[in-house]
Amino acid sequence: LSDTMTQTTARLDLIVDDGGSVEELQNKIYASAQNARGSYLTTADAISKLGTQASQAFTSNDELIGFTELLNKQFVNAGTSAQGIDSVMLQLTQSMAAGKLQGEELNAVLDNAAPIVQNIQRYLEEVQNIDASNIKELASEGVITADVIKNSMFYAADEINAKFESMPMTWGQMWQSFQNTALMAFQPVLQRLNDLANSEAFNIMVENSINALAM
Repeated sequence: LSDTMTQTTARLDLIVDDGGSVEELQNKIYASAQNARGSYLTTADAISKLGTQASQAFTSNDELIGFTELLNKQFVNAGTSAQGIDSVMLQLTQSMAAGKLQGEELNAVLDNAAPIVQNIQRYLEEVQNIDASNIKELASEGVITADVIKNSMFYAADEINAKFESMPMTWGQMWQSFQNTALMAFQPVLQRLNDLANSEAFNIMVENSINALAM
């Protein structure tokens, strides 16, 4: 857990904008995860990867966090499993980084969070006046760009939020909220564990242990 938090925090530090701090960014992500009943670690991981690999698709970290929060709410609306969320987040991150959604990435989203694809179809039809009945064909033609993915989520924001507010809180979601809060509270401890791994004294102990085993 210490390793995961340290690596995620280090990646978040690379995308800090507006003269802010990584702590402020973490607090924004924590608040977003709590609002959407999602996992802080999964949300922070997705934001750090999107921020480093697909930064050109977003105007700011606030927009990136808002996009990810809508994704988390859509997962709740669709009843997506934890494994499904990880799969969709991975595929969407790869698609946003590549600049378009197609093939295997589209299939993963269709299998685990079909409403996201429905948002894209609605945006293409109502805003761009494109017949989106055959979404796989459009995807193969490169029509579903990173901008289309992002804009479709914000276009459907009111509908996503309305459906989300009508969804009852589950025991699993309450437990996830507890885990998020505990993780933030224990972050200093997890950081000290990593400091220990990077300390000279600990490295000397490891070196001496290796020499003893060799002997």
